[in-house]
Amino acid sequence: MRVSATILLIFLGACANDSVTWSDPVFSGSPVAPNEYSAWTIADAMGCQASLRKSAVLNGGFATWWRVRPDSSAVLMVARLTSAGINEPVVADSTDRSRRGCSRPAPAIAVDSESGYVHVAYFLEPDAGSGIFFAHSMDSGSTFHSPVPIVFGRNPSRVSVASRGNKVIVAFEDPNAAEPIVGVSLSRTMGHLFEERMSVSSGNGRAEQPVIRLSHDSIHLWWSEYSADPAVSATRSAYESGRWR
Repeated sequence: MRVSATILLIFLGACANDSVTWSDPVFSGSPVAPNEYSAWTIADAMGCQASLRKSAVLNGGFATWWRVRPDSSAVLMVARLTSAGINEPVVADSTDRSRRGCSRPAPAIAVDSESGYVHVAYFLEPDAGSGIFFAHSMDSGSTFHSPVPIVFGRNPSRVSVASRGNKVIVAFEDPNAAEPIVGVSLSRTMGHLFEERMSVSSGNGRAEQPVIRLSHDSIHLWWSEYSADPAVSATRSAYESGRWR
């Protein structure tokens, strides 16, 4: 089966202000995607171990995971990691009202090497409407600002987040798409506001499981692409790079 490498660049904003120049998708010989999963466990009796994600920085790092309430809704937790162990976790978002228990996409976390800010992105189902949300801490994970919506939608979606200085980028499975596609949302204000959003995956496949990284002005995006034919189980890795002006 041959899958077209046609790329969709769809701004859900002012198309005349495109700020990212993307390469063509690469399906072989691309850089290896960084691993966002971890075999590490955390001592939280109500925590969803499969949802645990870490972001390492000098002299420690941070971890995030879902903690399930008795009614099967969940709270997003974040904790600082040190050489001595793990600090007391704090609540990053407590507005979930779903009943999914641990059957929910894992959150994503990134720690900015320049500012030290802690950024988390995640799919959530609060009273105001489900979708992809973002929150960050400007005091080393002690407190988190109110969540910012990235895109509203019903489909549970996996996410990835990266940052450098003022720039933050969130990659996500589009929660509104009839067939899975990967999109990104960009902020030049440390995540206080996301000014642009676009789809960045090939047109004929089913794009899932994004992983995003940011190096200076270079964006690196990986995803898994499945056949558009549900009878075909084949999958392949896809990679694309972009220049953020």
